Amino acid sequence: MASDAVEDRFLKWLMTPKDERKPKTMWELAQEFDMSSEALGALKRKPEFLEKSNTRYLTTISNPTTKMSIMATLLRTATDQDDPKHVQAAKAYFEIEGSLKPVAQKVDIKVQAQKVSDLSDADLQRLLAAKADDELAKRREAS
Repeated sequence: MASDAVEDRFLKWLMTPKDERKPKTMWELAQEFDMSSEALGALKRKPEFLEKSNTRYLTTISNPTTKMSIMATLLRTATDQDDPKHVQAAKAYFEIEGSLKPVAQKVDIKVQAQKVSDLSDADLQRLLAAKADDELAKRREAS
């Protein structure tokens, strides 16, 4: 069983961006604890560890400082035209900050319920013919 110190260190390591992790690999981290990387992998799959990980993750990302850091990184990437991800970063930035909203279009639909018995003979024939045409088209597409 891993100690709380091992779990905390492992969680901190997992929450660190891959390119900033020290040590770089899970195997090297396991060596620090004098355990195998398989044992760390098993720890990572335990429900209690997953719950702790999720709690720490939510606490980390909901921290205002973290949010501002993420927004600053997105803005920096979005305004760097040499960065191949600047368009995606700009879109993400505007979506998060709320100024990029879809243009709403108003559509008015009026539906009137009508009893079949109230239809004229001609309207009933048109309705049945349209339904039959739709069904025949579906059958042709399916075959």
